[in-house]
Amino acid sequence: MGNGRPTRAERDKSTAATVLAHPLRVRILEVLNQRDMSPVEFCREGFAPASMEVSHVAYHFRELAEYGALDVVEQNARRGSVEHVYRGRGRAYFSDLQWNELDQEERVRLSKTMVQGLMARIEGALMSDTFDERVDRHLTWIAMRLDEQGWSEMTTALGAAFSEVEQIRADAEARLDRDGEEGIPSTCGLLGFPSPLGAQRTPPPAE
Repeated sequence: MGNGRPTRAERDKSTAATVLAHPLRVRILEVLNQRDMSPVEFCREGFAPASMEVSHVAYHFRELAEYGALDVVEQNARRGSVEHVYRGRGRAYFSDLQWNELDQEERVRLSKTMVQGLMARIEGALMSDTFDERVDRHLTWIAMRLDEQGWSEMTTALGAAFSEVEQIRADAEARLDRDGEEGIPSTCGLLGFPSPLGAQRTPPPAE
């Protein structure tokens, strides 16, 4: 009989949905992709349910670290025990040169981590009802069948869009710092990826 914990091979095959199956893990990733924190600090600052023991929260931190979504960045001695400080692995941009220097296994691992971070942001916004609080929020996706030219044109367009959004972010932060304003917490995600064969087939419309 196993102990119920996923093996390393099983973790390597897991999806973002599997990793984030517990809502607390969504909250942990959402917070720790913005700042370093220990389970004790996470509880003390009110991010965990008041009824939840620190040991239970620490368990989810460890599981996320096992799945590769968190890193331990500090280990501090605290009254005979060790307090682990974690950091979210939410980096979501690599240049083409940086990406091409990675092997396939590393690219897959990093892609999973990046998707986990984005999913945590989306789930957090949905659960807190901020996702649809503005009527001008944007949510679109489309399934396509592309040739090599079309694929190249799509990825080029996405790269250009990212550069424009990054400039918008930098300009907005400069204005907010100048004017002393709080700003609108926001997330922008851009994805373009090959889909499994047959994934674009849709069922016939219901009669």
